[in-house]
Amino acid sequence: MEPARILLTVALALLSTTSALSQSESAATTAATPPAATNASKAFTATITGDNVFVRSGPSVHSTYPFGRLMMGDVVEVDEESFGWAKIRTGGAAFADKYGYVVANEKVTLSPDGKSISVTGTTQVLAPNIDADGNPDASTRSIGELHAGETIAVVGQMQGDREKVHKIKLPANATGWVNMNFLRRATKGEANAHVTASQESTAPSVPAIEGGTTVAAQGTSPATTSETVTLDSSTNSKGNDATPPSGSTEVVEVVAPEPPQPPAKTAEQNASEARRATHRDLEAIWVKVKAEPLGSSELVTLKTQYVILSADPMCETDIRGMCAARIQQLEIQIDAQARIQELKALRSSVDVDSDQLKALRIAMEARSDYTVVGVLNASTVYDGNRLPLLFRLTDPAAGQTVAYIAAKDANAMSTMLGTLVGIRGTKRFDEALKVNIVDPGTIDILTIRKEPQAQ
Repeated sequence: MEPARILLTVALALLSTTSALSQSESAATTAATPPAATNASKAFTATITGDNVFVRSGPSVHSTYPFGRLMMGDVVEVDEESFGWAKIRTGGAAFADKYGYVVANEKVTLSPDGKSISVTGTTQVLAPNIDADGNPDASTRSIGELHAGETIAVVGQMQGDREKVHKIKLPANATGWVNMNFLRRATKGEANAHVTASQESTAPSVPAIEGGTTVAAQGTSPATTSETVTLDSSTNSKGNDATPPSGSTEVVEVVAPEPPQPPAKTAEQNASEARRATHRDLEAIWVKVKAEPLGSSELVTLKTQYVILSADPMCETDIRGMCAARIQQLEIQIDAQARIQELKALRSSVDVDSDQLKALRIAMEARSDYTVVGVLNASTVYDGNRLPLLFRLTDPAAGQTVAYIAAKDANAMSTMLGTLVGIRGTKRFDEALKVNIVDPGTIDILTIRKEPQAQ
């Protein structure tokens, strides 16, 4: 009976062990299997496969601009894919040196030390346009938001022509776009290293004390320039074996070095930035001009501005080449425009309605009494942004530009847009703009057109 009892005891023990192992494996399998929602997610970790890969403010090369570059081996978090583009988050080590802009307005308050801002209302995080050398006036696309109650570190300020902005560390919830051709799914090791690096980058920074003693930082904000740390009773501030009295602490002030200030830009650098800004403005005007009717658009005026820019002896080779290509394109369109205007003039002499005929007759009779006569319109080129604000006077029959009018009383002149006017004033040729400008003394409305010109 004794051997049988022993065998029974051993069998029961083996059965209990097997059951425990089964339960353990089941638990491990359950833990290793992600939830169904995770499987369905499109988010994944990716690795950059090229150098100097642009991070753009939107999923397009033509309608957006880049605000940062990533290098081969950088690991990023992809939120979604869209037509060959990946939407990525701006957190982690790859974006540690990137920054964004927040407009300095009533929604943000700068701290007394200038190291952080507090947000009092929802405000946009703008992508700095690196194609425009970070010019705030050209950095208009939003890549994230800050909300009331949030505080974020400031790394500097920039003053544009129109407004001042704070340069801030990019929040982790901001997003950018990368071409999928420069991404691959990260390996498990790369993903784990990325998570660890991200956690370390967001963890409080702890100053190191000689001798390996653990210290506890009292302040954890990355924007502060000094931290107070408390040593435990096992070591003093010199890291030797001397021990302070039991239960006492010693406070050491650890001062972080101020970041180096960027070197001041030379006059040549400022002039180069101004030329590039002028070219960008002309390209933006070109987009507007080519959308207007060919017969009456300001092609000649725009071409003149490209000629002025390319004639600058200090103009960069790439800008001069782009200006030359645009000038050639404009010349072709100017030739087509001249043909259209000739046809319009011919038709107006043969087939015009009575109102148009009256307007032309009044204009012809009044020319001797006025400095210039024509239809008053707004100018697409001289819109008051980078170039001065001027009004445009066009021929009532063909639509070509007769002269430009100085905007001495812009509000009053705006009420006359689309009307045939006679202007008495001083006519002059502007050497800088290369156009005829009339400084108006008096403006008389001669007749009102049935259909106003583009305003």
